[in-house]
Amino acid sequence: MIPSIQQLSVKKLNKEALAGEEALFHCANGYLGVRGCFEEGYPAGCPSVRGTYVNGFYDDADIPYGEKLYGFPTTRQTIINLPDAQTVSLSLGEERFDPFSGELLEYARTLDMERGLTERSALWRSPAGRTLRVTVKRMASFCMPELFLLDYEVKSVDYEGELRFRSTLNGDVENYSNADDPRVAPGAGRHLLVERADAADGVLRLECRTGRSGLTMACRAGHTLTGDEPRCVYACGERSASADMRVLIRPGGRARLLKLCVYTDSLRCGDPPRRAEALLAEAARLGSGCWYAEQRRYLAKFWENARVVIEGDGRMQAYLDFNLYQLLQSAGRDSIGSVPAKGLSGEGYEGHYFWDTEIYVFPFFLLTDPALAKSLLDYRYGILPRAREHARLLGHETGALYPWRTIAGTECSSYFPSGSAQYHINADVAHSFIQYYLATGDIGYMAEKGAEVLIETARLWLDAGHYADGRFCIDCVTGPDEYTCLVNNNYYTNAGARENLLWAAKLCAALREAGLFSGTLARTGVTEAEEARFTEAAERMYLPYDASLGILMQDDSFLKKKRLDLNRIPKENFPLLLHYHPLFLYRHQVSKQADAVLALYLFGDGVDEAAARRTYAYYEAVTTHDSSLSKCIFSIMAARLGDAEKAYGYFEENVAADLNDAHANTRDGIHIASMGGAYLAIAAGFFGLSIRPEGLCLNPRLPPQWTRLCFGVHFRGSVLRIEATHEGCSVRVAEGGPQRVRIDGTDYTVDRTPVAVRYE
Repeated sequence: MIPSIQQLSVKKLNKEALAGEEALFHCANGYLGVRGCFEEGYPAGCPSVRGTYVNGFYDDADIPYGEKLYGFPTTRQTIINLPDAQTVSLSLGEERFDPFSGELLEYARTLDMERGLTERSALWRSPAGRTLRVTVKRMASFCMPELFLLDYEVKSVDYEGELRFRSTLNGDVENYSNADDPRVAPGAGRHLLVERADAADGVLRLECRTGRSGLTMACRAGHTLTGDEPRCVYACGERSASADMRVLIRPGGRARLLKLCVYTDSLRCGDPPRRAEALLAEAARLGSGCWYAEQRRYLAKFWENARVVIEGDGRMQAYLDFNLYQLLQSAGRDSIGSVPAKGLSGEGYEGHYFWDTEIYVFPFFLLTDPALAKSLLDYRYGILPRAREHARLLGHETGALYPWRTIAGTECSSYFPSGSAQYHINADVAHSFIQYYLATGDIGYMAEKGAEVLIETARLWLDAGHYADGRFCIDCVTGPDEYTCLVNNNYYTNAGARENLLWAAKLCAALREAGLFSGTLARTGVTEAEEARFTEAAERMYLPYDASLGILMQDDSFLKKKRLDLNRIPKENFPLLLHYHPLFLYRHQVSKQADAVLALYLFGDGVDEAAARRTYAYYEAVTTHDSSLSKCIFSIMAARLGDAEKAYGYFEENVAADLNDAHANTRDGIHIASMGGAYLAIAAGFFGLSIRPEGLCLNPRLPPQWTRLCFGVHFRGSVLRIEATHEGCSVRVAEGGPQRVRIDGTDYTVDRTPVAVRYE
């Protein structure tokens, strides 16, 4: 029996938890995100980051330097806190509804992942002894991404008199900052200039412009008030518009305010105000019932495609459901926005896109929604010209180098040792295009866009690397481990570059054979001699290995450094980056996150199992997991190496990281890549799934806590249903044609009749 999708619920009002709950209970749809703040606000002193965001909508800000050298970025992009449409205050007579005053008789807050909305309810007795039940539902529509719906209902228990709703569309907003935390913006700023604010005919209107990037935004909020004798008065300020609505209520009676809010931007349409008016009219015409029903239908399809069923562990099932739902809320679908590091739940990392998308989030969509996965690739293709410019700025005569962190395509990292020096992002981007090709067989897309990305990134490696003693080496880069910077021959970087180079040449050959090469040739001018150089560099790539220890070397110098005793560091000093100078960390043998172990997972073909085990054990002892990207990788490799119990332990910590606020910064937004990693721990770890030229490969091994694990994957035009127990594995095609699947090393042709493999 398939377990039902559980709701995330909180039934106690805790002031200290509010900022974190704003992230956990945010509403988003890949385009628009609204943090889960209370409509009426909070008393003074309550932690809060009141925010609304549109994916990819940014402003520029200066990057200050004490000493600026050539090539340092001068400006960064930052996602903008947009006009606040979630504010609604409620008064009964002269008393204002405030759950922190009076008596809160009942309280509940729920994220409903089947209906796609959040709900907050309170049975409240005012200081004067009047009792109301207040229920507020919120929804960011997956079917009209510009639409945020706020449904505010009041039921009187014993109060008779006037209710007053004051609804605001407020453009007087700023971004959050914290100068002491490098994971958030260093300085607050007002990025929006309100050019128009008015209100009439039930609609509040704001039109805004960014201070420097020149983007425009139109916001509309329409209202429908139901109850006895409704009345409404509008008011406008310089940066805001409001509606003052009043209605009479009696004991047992109800009043309801429906607020439909629309955000449109100039990145996606030529006339945002006109578009906003049209969308709001359409949203109002169809009504809330239609949008609720459409949201539920959309999510029914999503869960059918994406749900992973865990039998025997209801707690992990609930956690994983939450993670997958957040992935859906966070991913851009229009090639303009990608996946911000915090999704659309907060301002952590300023809404920037990192390698997180390609390595941790992209695989989930590749296996569950290939069309959405392709839109994420489209974003990278769209900023390829900027990547070429970035390469020139860093001294490369050819090729493209993707920025480490960006929104619009230019580098936003001011600290180059753990920013621009992370050249492995080129390999990460290339890897996602390669995986897309292997999973879909979409050679037309590779001819149109993918080959150009692979060729330009491969060219960068030829320019960045050099031959020494007959081996191709890449010097002065930073791998995934940001506690070890500017090293020679980072294993992960070199292994990723090797794959990038090989596939650039392979794809050119495949396109020639298919008669689809002319466009790629015209755009890149790649020659057969150049392709041969790609192959030669790949085949002679130096992959450092320590023969005495029998392990992969993270880089040329890592194993020569003094080992940092992690057991002697006080717990309060983690994460280390907030308590120790970078040079102290760089001089020690200590890892922020999986690096060589990540290389084992992604590029480990050819590494024998004994060396993989030794490598895993060695780096496990020196890794702090200060990055939320780390534990899921250790889970994957533990599962692949046969230690399902250890894999489960890492998975358990990873999948609940935000719900437990494990990194003490959920207030700044959820850790969306970590959530993608939870899915990878299931797919690549416990199912042992990998996508290879010969087909889909599986090697399932369940932890003892689980009795059955099943999910569906999209592969080369088919949908496969895969189930695993401790006794065996079953695979069948649910949609599409037969597929070749390798299970525990044996090849099978799978069709509608399940192929069942029993373990010995």
